[in-house]
Amino acid sequence: MTDVTYVESRAAQASPSPQPDSGRLARAVRGRTRTRAEWERREHLGIDHFAFFRGYLERLPLDKLADQYLETGLDLRMARSTLLWIQQRLIAGARRAQDYSAARLLAIPPKRLAAGDGKAQASTEGAAGTGGPNTSTPSTARRPSLEEFAEEHDPDGFYSQRELLELFAEHYPEARPDRRAERNERLRRRQVAALRALQALLAVAPAQHHHCAGWFHPALARRLEHAGIVQLADLFDVITQRGPRWYMQVRGLGEAGAKRLQQWLADHAEPLGRALPAVALTPRRQLTGEAKRAMRAISVQIDGIAPLEWLVWPSTAHAVDVGGTGEVPVGQGSAGTASTGAVTGVMTMTAVILPNHGEGTTSCQTRATNDVDAVKVWLAAVAAGRSPGTVQSYRQHAERFLNWLAFVCRRPLATLTVEDVTAYRAFLAAPPAHWIAPRGTARFTAAWRPFSKPLDEASVRLSMTVLQRMCAWLVKAQYLRFNPFELVAKPRAGGDEGFGAMHVEHVLTDAVWDALEAYWRPRAIHDASAERTLFVLQLGRTTGLRLAELARATVGDLRCTVLSDTGPLWSLSVLGKGSKRREVELAGSLVRRIEAHLAGRGITSAGGGGLQQLVGDPALAKVALIGRLPAKPKRRVGGDLPPGATQGMVQAKAGPSLHAPLTPAALRQVIEHGYREAAQALESESGEAGNALARATPHWLRHTFGTHALEHGAALEVVQKLMGHASIATTSKYLHPEKRRRAADMDKVFGS
Repeated sequence: MTDVTYVESRAAQASPSPQPDSGRLARAVRGRTRTRAEWERREHLGIDHFAFFRGYLERLPLDKLADQYLETGLDLRMARSTLLWIQQRLIAGARRAQDYSAARLLAIPPKRLAAGDGKAQASTEGAAGTGGPNTSTPSTARRPSLEEFAEEHDPDGFYSQRELLELFAEHYPEARPDRRAERNERLRRRQVAALRALQALLAVAPAQHHHCAGWFHPALARRLEHAGIVQLADLFDVITQRGPRWYMQVRGLGEAGAKRLQQWLADHAEPLGRALPAVALTPRRQLTGEAKRAMRAISVQIDGIAPLEWLVWPSTAHAVDVGGTGEVPVGQGSAGTASTGAVTGVMTMTAVILPNHGEGTTSCQTRATNDVDAVKVWLAAVAAGRSPGTVQSYRQHAERFLNWLAFVCRRPLATLTVEDVTAYRAFLAAPPAHWIAPRGTARFTAAWRPFSKPLDEASVRLSMTVLQRMCAWLVKAQYLRFNPFELVAKPRAGGDEGFGAMHVEHVLTDAVWDALEAYWRPRAIHDASAERTLFVLQLGRTTGLRLAELARATVGDLRCTVLSDTGPLWSLSVLGKGSKRREVELAGSLVRRIEAHLAGRGITSAGGGGLQQLVGDPALAKVALIGRLPAKPKRRVGGDLPPGATQGMVQAKAGPSLHAPLTPAALRQVIEHGYREAAQALESESGEAGNALARATPHWLRHTFGTHALEHGAALEVVQKLMGHASIATTSKYLHPEKRRRAADMDKVFGS
C-alpha cells in the first residue's frame, strides 16, 4: 500500500509542481510517459469503481478488490494505477460540485486514519492495567456489577456505600476516551458519506457506444484498439463472431483476461442492453448445425459478403433475358427468376433466363435455375474421386467469384464478358480491406470474408484455372453459352528462376533445425503440448508431407513390410494432390518416435505387442498420428473435483475427440507457434536461427525435407515419389549441391 499512500497524498496537493518520485506514477501503467493522456480518456466511473474505492477505504486488500470489481484481475500494479485514476476523478468531481470538504476527505489515506486506532487501543489497555497495586484483571475481563463486586470484596457489609464505590472505581477504572480515535472514526464515516453522495452524482452506466478506453485500464484498452476493438459494441461483435477463442486476435491478451472481460460484459448486460449469446462462447467443434444457423441469424450482415451456403443476392439486382426479351426485374418472369425461401427468408442468387430454360425445352442438363444452385451442382458433380482439400479449394474459389459477381460486378454469370473476367483477375491480386479476414474465421459468422490476404500470381493462376474448369462444365451442361475465362490469359506461375530462389531461401538449415530441436526437447519431457509440437516438427521434416497430408495421417495409414534380409520396413500411405496415393518410406528413428508418441498419449494395443500389433488393431485405424490435447479438468475454487467425479471420469468424458485429426488450420497454428516461441527464445543466443524461425511457415518443413534428402545422397526419382511431385523438374529445384558444383566449375573456368 506504500505506492497508493504516496499517490493519494500527491493527489491531495493543489500545487502542480513536479514531485521527485513522479517516475513511479508512469511505471504504474506499463511504464510509458504518455499514459497520463490516456488516463484522461477514461471518462466513466461505474458502480464497480465506487465499490472498489469503498473497499479501499475499508483497508481491504487491493488485489482481491480488483479481482472482484475490476477487469484487471489480481494484477496489483494495474489495481494501484486504477485506484489513482478513480481517486483523481472523485476529487475532480467533488471540486466541480464545489464540495471541497469531500475532496479533502477522499484524499486522506486510510492508513493514516488507521494509525490512531492502534494508539487508542494501547491507551485503553494501559488504563485498564493501572487500576492499582492489588489489580490483576486483564483488559479483556468482564467488568462485574456493583452487587457482584460487593459480594466478592465486602461479604460482611463492612464498607459504606460511598466507600464501596470508591473501592470499585479503584479496581475497575473507566477507560479514558481517545480523542484522536474518535476523530478518525468520524472522518471515516464522513468519507463513506462523501463517496455515497458522489456516487449519486458521478456514477454512469456503460453503453455500447462508449469507448473501451473509457472503462478499461489503458494497457488493456491499447491491446483492444490494436485489434480493431474500439467501442464496447465492437467487443460484443468480435466475441459473438469469433467464438470462445476470440482473444487469439488480441496481442497480449490471454484466456484468463478474456474471461474477465466476458464476465464484465455479463455483469453489465442490463445497462448495455445486450448479452453475449451462449452459442458464441461454445467451442466451434461442439456447435450443431442448428446452433450455427442461430449464430448466423444473430450476426449483423452489413455488406452482404457471405459463404456459399449463406449467400444473399442484393435486392437491386436484375435477371437478364439472354434470349433477347429484355431486362426483367427480380421477382418477375418465369423460370430463372430469384427465389425467396419461405422459411428462412433468404433470397438466392439471381439467375439468368436462358432460352433453353423456357417451357417445353429440355436441353439444359441441370435443374438449377440460378447461379448459386448451378455452382453447388458443379461442386457435387466433381467431388467424387477428389480429396476433401481439393473440393474445399474449389468451393473457396467459386464463392469468391460469386461474391464478386453479386456485390462488385452486379451481373449474373451468363452475361459475363471478357472485360469482367479481366477485372476479376486484377481484383484477386488486390481485394479491398473489408473483403479480408484472419485465417480460421468461422464461416457461420458475419466476420467471415473470402480472402485472408491478397493473392500472389500463383494463387491467381490457380483461381482462374478452377473457374475456367467450372464454366467449361456449365457450358457442357448447357447452363452457359460460352466460357469467357478461356479468352483471358492467366498469370505466370513465377518461372523457374523465382521458384528456385524460393527454395534456396525457405529452408531450415541444419544449424537452425538443431537449435529448434534443442529448444523443444527438454520442454517436451513433462509438457504434453510441447511434446506434440516437437513431434509435429519432426514428422514434417522427416516425411516432407504437405500440411493437409500431415493432418489426415492416421495409425491405419502405417504400413509394415517384413523382409527376411532387412527386417520390418515401415511406410506411410498418403492421399496427396489429385487424389493420388503414394507410399512414403519412414526412417527407423521416426518409427520409434511415432511409437513413443502414441504410447505417451495412452494409445497401446490390447496385447501390448508394440507398433506392429498396434497397426493391426482395427479399432485404432482412425486414430490420428497428431491428436488433440487432453482437456484440463475443471476444478472448483478449493481444488476439488465435482461431487461424485474422479480424475479418470473427467478425462474420459472427452476421450474419443482426442484421437480425431486436427484441422489443417489448427495444425498450422501448432507449427507456427513452435517456430515463433523458439524464435523469441533464440533471438539473443543465435540471431540466424531466430530470424529464420520468425519468418518460417509450415511449408518450410517440406522444403527442408527435399533439400536435406538430396544433399545426403538420396536419388532424385526417389525424392520425387516421396514428395508426390508430378514432374521430376519440380524435384530438381532442390538440387542445391548440383547448383554449387556448377558454380564451382564456372569459377574454375572464368575465375572466382
